[in-house]
Amino acid sequence: MSASVVSVISRFLEEYLSSTPQRLKLLDAYLLYILLTGALQFGYCLLVGTFPFNSFLSGFISCVGSFILAGSLFEFRG
Repeated sequence: MSASVVSVISRFLEEYLSSTPQRLKLLDAYLLYILLTGALQFGYCLLVGTFPFNSFLSGFISCVGSFILAGSLFEFRG
């Protein structure tokens, strides 16, 4: 089963890299960056605590908002 999963992932990467426009790849990279930033903030909040809760909330919500706004650009990718 793991060989089929690896083959599916490699096929996906080949197709993605060959057929996706450069501007869309840039938008995908930005969305991945925002997602990782939000996940890192959430993980930090779980590990360390929420003492300045308003700081965590503003940082996390700004990541969510940026992700939503950037994701809406997929509609205008043409």
